[in-house]
Amino acid sequence: MGDRAYAPASKPVPVAAPRAANGVANGGGGGVARPPPMVPGRVPPPPMYRPKPMQAPPRRRRSPRGWCCACCLWLTLVVVGLVFLGAIAAGVFYVMYHPQLPTFAVTSLRLAALNVSDSDAVTSRIEFTVTARNPNDKIAFAYGDIAAAFAADGADVGDGTVPGFLHPAGNTTVIKGAASASAATVDPVVANSLRSKKSHAMSVEMDSKVGFQIGRFKSKRINVRVLCAGFTAGLAKNTPSPPPIVVAAAPSPVRSVVKASSSSSSSAGTTTTDAKCKLRVKIWIWTF
Repeated sequence: MGDRAYAPASKPVPVAAPRAANGVANGGGGGVARPPPMVPGRVPPPPMYRPKPMQAPPRRRRSPRGWCCACCLWLTLVVVGLVFLGAIAAGVFYVMYHPQLPTFAVTSLRLAALNVSDSDAVTSRIEFTVTARNPNDKIAFAYGDIAAAFAADGADVGDGTVPGFLHPAGNTTVIKGAASASAATVDPVVANSLRSKKSHAMSVEMDSKVGFQIGRFKSKRINVRVLCAGFTAGLAKNTPSPPPIVVAAAPSPVRSVVKASSSSSSSAGTTTTDAKCKLRVKIWIWTF
């Protein structure tokens, strides 16, 4: 008998074991369920995409150097803005009022006494007149007490004080006063020069505080100094009684008149000279 041919039996398809409710296979152990076995000819599904939760970017901390730069920038902007506003205000003020500085001139000076002792002590008396002119039309000046210091040939020979006054707009004011020194010690070389000369080169420094007024507005007073030089004076032999200190209005002088004579006559001759006066303003530590 011939051999009978038998068809080969098909390979059984493996079947996944059912999973229990708690994720554990029948009779199996372990806490994690096994993935199902791969079926031949079947492509596994792609893994599920799970987006990551959005996270805020980390906050960048500013360094101390950054804070310093920011403060410097804002401070610079504020200063520039204030300077710009001040320049605008100053321009408007100048256009509206055309401010001008007052002018001063020594119109007369009389060296009533000048004695130098053997011990180089100076005793003197000086009578002077100063003319102040306000060229402004709308601005008045308020002066405090004026301290005057006189020098002859570079040596201090007298100090005096003139009471303050209000200088109206467009007004010319004549200030009369006196200065004196009592036993003021000077350098021996200067003392010999004062004894030998009959005519002395004079100069005067006047210090005061002044503020301006426009209508009802009054500014804060600042320090000013008036320097006058370029005139000479000789000792007068006759010494009349000192005049009182007065402040009165007078026309503006064109030139300075200085009484300087050594004659004993009361009608002493006068010497005309240009006594130049410069006005300097002192603000804190700066002098303009």
